[in-house]
Amino acid sequence: MTQQGNPNLTMNTDTAVILAAGMGIRLRNVIGKKPKGLLMLKGTSLLQRSCRLLSEQGIKLIYMVTGFQHTVLEETLHQSVMQPEIRFVRNPNYWESGSMESLSCVEGLLPKDFLLLESDLLYESRALSILFNDGQPDTVLASGFTGSQDEVWIQGELSSHRKAGQERGRIIHINKKPDPHLEIQGELVGISWISLELFEAMCRHHRKNRPQTDDHHYEENLSELCSEWNLTYLKITDLVWTEIDTEAHYLQATNRIYPSILKQESNR
Repeated sequence: MTQQGNPNLTMNTDTAVILAAGMGIRLRNVIGKKPKGLLMLKGTSLLQRSCRLLSEQGIKLIYMVTGFQHTVLEETLHQSVMQPEIRFVRNPNYWESGSMESLSCVEGLLPKDFLLLESDLLYESRALSILFNDGQPDTVLASGFTGSQDEVWIQGELSSHRKAGQERGRIIHINKKPDPHLEIQGELVGISWISLELFEAMCRHHRKNRPQTDDHHYEENLSELCSEWNLTYLKITDLVWTEIDTEAHYLQATNRIYPSILKQESNR
């Protein structure tokens, strides 16, 4: 098994990758034919908020992989986001491929570790600060149970290393359908610290196993590499967040989750 990381190492990167190529079909009643990341909450889009939070953590460059309505997304963010710098990379096969294909579009562009995010996330700022300060290379951020009805489960082994409000351990399986023989440790948030070495292994695995992996999401790729790579999860037990994939998610975000996030952040 390939070993990566030092649990006492603070993240040393200024680069992030945001996957924003999806079509957002289940959210059409709310946002129409626009990319999910442009969904507005209290006057700010999900991607605007993520870019601001990343900039506050020292991220200077974002590679954003686009696809569906890429021109609208690119023009909107050019006008609304001054920092960090955003470089757009297009997935030409976005309508028939999964997020791993989108991630592979930045192969050869990344010189070092990077932060990987999904575009449809609403999350507390401490999700980033805790991952930066308490994580290690090849760490997937996890949370407690959200009840979203669209969970991606992280299963694995809890380590003895604990901190107030946090748990960490080794990942064995990531999937929407949990393995009945493995213990569920938390939910995938959609924010990960990926080393360049792991990213290259992910791309090799994707190429080697095509066409089977053409519609795979990046977390499926990670799960398939667990047997040969030391992947860890960092669980923030009380993290407030949501992925906004459906109208129900949007209503929850508007009525409960975002007000809770704003209240918590105002108290810090």
